[in-house]
Amino acid sequence: MVVVPPQVLGVLASKYGVDEKKVAEMLSSAIDDVSRMLRRFVRAGQYSFVDRLANAAGREVVSATLYEALRISESTQRAGRTLDENVRPYVARRDSVELLLDLLDADLVTGLEAVKRAALLALARAMRVREEEEEEKEEASEEGQAGGGEG
Repeated sequence: MVVVPPQVLGVLASKYGVDEKKVAEMLSSAIDDVSRMLRRFVRAGQYSFVDRLANAAGREVVSATLYEALRISESTQRAGRTLDENVRPYVARRDSVELLLDLLDADLVTGLEAVKRAALLALARAMRVREEEEEEKEEASEEGQAGGGEG
């Protein structure tokens, strides 16, 4: 989890009318949600969004990158298409994006750490998913070869 200074948690808690613990939970959920959207692009071999967020130095870069990722996800999903072969897009929830943008407004450094975490998690999870898929294919192939020789 991103370490959020108490004063920043207080600002967000006041804005959302919840306690600081709830804000921390909401931020964790928001990071996971945005990461889920980004993971779809990574699985499709489209790394530009995670790269830009991982290297972002300002709110403008984050806003533009999230806008583009959301726009592509939304339009691709609406058209009933995929990002690449079998990778279906996912559109992050509005409240997730709004909370991350509010965090950037409240404290730029903490906000940048949060979006970098989302990018890193997307990359790590996508790599894990890809490895698991490859292992499953290898196991199925081995089973097919073993079963094919009998009979």
